[in-house]
Amino acid sequence: MSADRFREFETFVCVIDSGNFSAAARKLGCTPSAVSKLIERLESRLGVRLLQRTSRTLALTQDGRNFHLAAARALEAVNEAEASLSNADASVAGLLRVHTTLNLAQQQLAPLLPEFLARHPQLRLEFLLHSEAVDLIAADIDLSLQVGPVANPSLVAKRLATTRWLLCASPEYLKQAGTPETPADLEKHNCLNFLPHTYRSVWPLRAQINDTGMDSGRQDEVVRHEPAGNVACNSDNFLRVLACQGMGIARLAAFHIGPDLREDRLSTVLTDCLPDEREPVFAVFQSRRNLSLRVKVFLKFLEEKFAQSQDWDV
Repeated sequence: MSADRFREFETFVCVIDSGNFSAAARKLGCTPSAVSKLIERLESRLGVRLLQRTSRTLALTQDGRNFHLAAARALEAVNEAEASLSNADASVAGLLRVHTTLNLAQQQLAPLLPEFLARHPQLRLEFLLHSEAVDLIAADIDLSLQVGPVANPSLVAKRLATTRWLLCASPEYLKQAGTPETPADLEKHNCLNFLPHTYRSVWPLRAQINDTGMDSGRQDEVVRHEPAGNVACNSDNFLRVLACQGMGIARLAAFHIGPDLREDRLSTVLTDCLPDEREPVFAVFQSRRNLSLRVKVFLKFLEEKFAQSQDWDV
């Protein structure tokens, strides 16, 4: 990419990220008129209108939206190529603040941290552990690890893994209460669940042939259940502990319970009734541009280790 084209791409992406010419000019160290002229030159060279301008707002055209995505990827590739050389021998130091859930931190991150910190002894880590999403800027968070959809479209979400959700209970509970054979059997069981009417409290299960031989629905149809039980909470880790103690059946992600399944503290039930969908595990951060080396090495390490893990799809 020539220097002129790089400058055009950089200016256009900066305008979109900043929201207006004046803010982009301040970041780029030039005047708003210079920014405007660069955008006009880019549109003239491409032969399309990228922005709809009014006296107060800027709006992307459809061509502008497509070009913005491509230009941002191109700039990222150039920056990563340069960073691969300039950071090859750089030592990673300073503080990295990470937000995630307690269970993901305990089950997946804690076993990996000794190796990561041995590789980067000058790095320090701070963890903010709870299930609610956080304002990354207000909480001064470098990186958030989240399971499922990311609600804030202004954030960058990089997929690290996918996982499936499983129904599980302890062998002791199943010995006493019996093993459910159909989704309807859950009505006879104590189901440990997330708080009522929340996203995680609904258990999607595929229809099955019932005990009378009648079809309870198309077998490819997913039926939404919100089963009853004597405990509900907002913590996946607490539900996992209760399930291990024989309190009932819980619905938890595979990475929550992989070690418990391998050590026979938990057993899965109704596996034939589970939907095929997998849920993404994202690393979420503010921007790909000027991403710190601390975040980059942590992301690379997690991608490497998560790819080797047995726990995402047990």
